[in-house]
Amino acid sequence: MKGPSSTSKGTADSASSKPADKSRARVMLLNVGGTVMAFPRGQLLRRGLRDTCLAVLLHRFEEWMVTDTNGIHFIDADPKYFNWLDMKLLLGSRAICDGGRRASAFYHDRFLLSKTALTIDAQPGDSESGAFRDFMAIMGPFISSSFGGTGGTEVLSVCVDGEAVATTDATLADFQTLYDRFTKYTGPVVDVSMTLLHKIVDYVRRIRLAPDAVTPLPTCGSPGDLLYVCEMYGLMEQVYLSMIGKSHSHIKCVFKSSRDGWQYGALIARVAVAGVYGLLFVIEDEHHHTLACHIDGPFKPPADPTSELRTGCPVTFYSISGAFLEGITKINIPHDWQCVRVSGTEGAVKTGSIPCGKAAIGGGRLWLGQKDGRPTSDLRHCHQWLRRDDLPDGGETYMGSYDEAGRATLASSQAFTATRLEVYQVWSTRPADPILSADDLQALIDMATDTPMTSQLLYKGERDGWTYEALFAKVGGAVDLLLVFKDTGAHTFASHIKGQLKPPDDPTAVETTPCPVTFYSISGAFEQQGITKITVPHHYQRVKVAGIGGAVTEILGPLCCKVAIGARLWLGFGKGGPAGDLRSGCQWLSREELPRRMTYRGSFSEEGYATLAASHVFTGADLEIHALQQVSGAST
Repeated sequence: MKGPSSTSKGTADSASSKPADKSRARVMLLNVGGTVMAFPRGQLLRRGLRDTCLAVLLHRFEEWMVTDTNGIHFIDADPKYFNWLDMKLLLGSRAICDGGRRASAFYHDRFLLSKTALTIDAQPGDSESGAFRDFMAIMGPFISSSFGGTGGTEVLSVCVDGEAVATTDATLADFQTLYDRFTKYTGPVVDVSMTLLHKIVDYVRRIRLAPDAVTPLPTCGSPGDLLYVCEMYGLMEQVYLSMIGKSHSHIKCVFKSSRDGWQYGALIARVAVAGVYGLLFVIEDEHHHTLACHIDGPFKPPADPTSELRTGCPVTFYSISGAFLEGITKINIPHDWQCVRVSGTEGAVKTGSIPCGKAAIGGGRLWLGQKDGRPTSDLRHCHQWLRRDDLPDGGETYMGSYDEAGRATLASSQAFTATRLEVYQVWSTRPADPILSADDLQALIDMATDTPMTSQLLYKGERDGWTYEALFAKVGGAVDLLLVFKDTGAHTFASHIKGQLKPPDDPTAVETTPCPVTFYSISGAFEQQGITKITVPHHYQRVKVAGIGGAVTEILGPLCCKVAIGARLWLGFGKGGPAGDLRSGCQWLSREELPRRMTYRGSFSEEGYATLAASHVFTGADLEIHALQQVSGAST
């Protein structure tokens, strides 16, 4: 955080060096979110409260706070919390730090539960201390930007239902429509209730105060009205980020039917481009049901415009309005259906041998460009369904109907006409977590090797992308590789290759590298805890890698892949051609290869094969490739 100027620092060191006026020490006039109150700040000098961030803010840094047009010190917070705090302080409640309104925990954590080593009485040079920096990291959003804080410089206020709702220019800076309502129009707000406007302002306020966190949408007895107000004030993109729930996230609209039209080719041109990864489809039908589908991957068409391409990626559905009484509702689908199938502009996605639509998401739970069961380039024609057991079981009230097969829908009917289609790219700047802790990774390395070894992370799918090119650019010619997988069913497993992933010189060929291959189950496949080793038969100790234009076809029938490890793990697994990236996988073991001392809890295929993944055909949530290196000085 940017520190204050030298003049301001001098003020920080000397602000409390003079005796404070006793009357001001007891009571301070505050404007909290538009509500003016005589706040008993003197009570914060009590034992147990004196070292809270709020006590130091109000007793030492009042001159640094933003003031309203009447010169009253302003705190950009929920006035309901400060009304509660005012009452508790006046009553002398001793357990005030342990209490707090549950709905206001966000503010309670900052103002009272956050303690500071910075004293109310300034000490020489303490504005250069770590305690000062820590205090500013928490209270900076409530200090004027003129003094090195991030609280803005101006209090903005509107009147609604005879009461004031206020915030700062800093809070509204990223929300132009809402900012305009506070600055360009002088009349009272008449089309939104006090309750809803307060909720909306506090929503964007929390976004500013905790920019790296996921700010949930406020709870509301009328979720439809809340969404209406969010849309009115241009907040829907932020609502979508709250809905998806990933921290450090950003959003950008890449396709809009009102601007780009309804033709499938236009969607492909805008969405299916390099680097567009992590897509949110938002669709409204003719009866104002709105649904969304988030695919944490690309919308990738095949090179051949007459065919189709399958890409594995996490898929989540959301009902935004219409299907559930509670408003926005998340729907998780089975992990083995988390994929996207996209046709070329001249082709169709097929069910069996029958062309059915232009794109199928989540195992066909959403079809784009489907009319009467046949493909069409007009994206207004869609089909959406869910199995009954796909619906959430947390007490949500589904208001739609079921068909004869017991299937539900988030639209007004399974086959529907869309009136609005928007596609957003959503990405996070937060580094992906490691699949295993450092201790668990080292335990795996120790089991896989005979001598002390360490590892160097070469490739990580969630960091580097899932393309064939990205993997081989990162791995290069490294040997002695440990591949660690986590699938969307939360199973983790690994493969140790005492060789390399070597692509062929001919991009249409396949390179076979004989080398020792071992598999390990880390979690999910066995009842017992801990790492389980699985030995691969000697005649399968090999790695096959296809060129960028080739495919490994040692699998029976039309199934193929880009990389085959020990003939038991296939990456880029697809039917009729490799998948669109390496995230689609298949893993199997023969029944005889399962350790007899372990209790296998997974499923067997019709042929009797087991798997270390959550299902034989799986979608990767993350993949790490480590190069193993001998510890310096270790004996061989």
